[in-house]
Amino acid sequence: MRGLTFLAQPRIGRLAGQFGLAFALAMAGAGALLYWQARAQIDDEVETSLRREQARILVPGAPQDTAAIARRLNALTGGRVISDKGHMLFAADGRAIWGRIEMAPPPPGFADVSFRDGRPDWREGHALTARLPDGARLVIIEHSEAVENIHAMLPRTALILVIISVVVGGGAAWLFSALIAQRLARTMAAADALARGDLSRRIPDAGLDGVFAQQVAGLNRMIERMADMVHSQRQFASHLAHDLRTPLTRLRALLQADREHTDAAGRQLLERAERECRSIIAIFDALLRLSEIEAGRHPTAMAPLPLAPIIEDVAETMEPVIADAGSRLELGALFPATIRGDVGLVHQLLVNLLDNVALHTPAQTCATIGLSQTGTEAVITIADNGPGIAEAQRDRVMQPFERGTASNRPGSGLGLAIADAIMRFHDGSLELADNGPGLAVRLRFPLLRAGMATF
Repeated sequence: MRGLTFLAQPRIGRLAGQFGLAFALAMAGAGALLYWQARAQIDDEVETSLRREQARILVPGAPQDTAAIARRLNALTGGRVISDKGHMLFAADGRAIWGRIEMAPPPPGFADVSFRDGRPDWREGHALTARLPDGARLVIIEHSEAVENIHAMLPRTALILVIISVVVGGGAAWLFSALIAQRLARTMAAADALARGDLSRRIPDAGLDGVFAQQVAGLNRMIERMADMVHSQRQFASHLAHDLRTPLTRLRALLQADREHTDAAGRQLLERAERECRSIIAIFDALLRLSEIEAGRHPTAMAPLPLAPIIEDVAETMEPVIADAGSRLELGALFPATIRGDVGLVHQLLVNLLDNVALHTPAQTCATIGLSQTGTEAVITIADNGPGIAEAQRDRVMQPFERGTASNRPGSGLGLAIADAIMRFHDGSLELADNGPGLAVRLRFPLLRAGMATF
């Protein structure tokens, strides 16, 4: 199972193929270099051997005419049993006057020649030609058997090199890509956790060294710094909301007490002031909840939570609220699904979203709430046929204090931000989509696996 998970990890695309191709080209280049090196070594040895043979025939101080050379060749070749060299004497006019090799007279010095030594096929060789004082030419030929052997071996050697390059290069590329993908997968897992709001997550550095270890250390320092900044901001917002909520609560109590001691016009004014205080206190309460959830300080009781009963309970509670706004709420299909969650937070999540329907959709709007399963997720869908939210605004309205441009109703602008924070707290996600017409809010929770049903 672990192996299958390893294979399912994301790959690094064309980089592995490029690495394998570079390795194969390097192997081919190394093979070509070895071939040319061997060829040069053999040529050098052949020419050295031809020079020694020529020195045996053209002895310094001895007669160098054609007849003397012919006698010397007879003596030299007659005493040999095995020889890898051939000899020819050509007259000044190019006629062969000694030797039985069929070939054209080569120019003086070293040259590659073709010759036939009694066999039906032409053979290749390397020759050293010296011009004699009487204009004749002495030619010493050595059959290039070693070079021909290299040429004969070249296709087979090249095929073997290609196979080795493909097998070794492919294996090295696969191993390289697997190791890189494994390290990137750990970084991506940490990045996904950070994106879900888990600022305590860090990129593992076990087994890393060199530039990879330095990169991870740098990223973790950056995450640490970001976590400190976010923590400071949350602390500031939390303290500000808490400090302002207390005097506002006292002010609201004073306004309620003073209503009994004033006339009708004064009571209306005090009631309006008290409503405004209540609204401001509600915003600070929402800010405190959002801060607690995102900081993980919300008192929570995570437990196996069947979603269908809580949806039915919330729908029963919110149906009169939506009806008072002139709209209606319908309960859709509820498939059995259990998650690991906090019943209070999930309850608040659904109330917030249905409260948005009551506040931000016109009368006669019809909303439905249902529960389904998709793969390993439980999906709660709240859909309405109201004005919806334009696609360009959907990311913005998820931020605190942001509202859709079509809404002209009162509200703190924190409902969707709190809902999104609650979903991230449950390792889930909140998605806004077009309901054609209207808005569909999909809440995706990870399903509780059977083995984790009790804990």
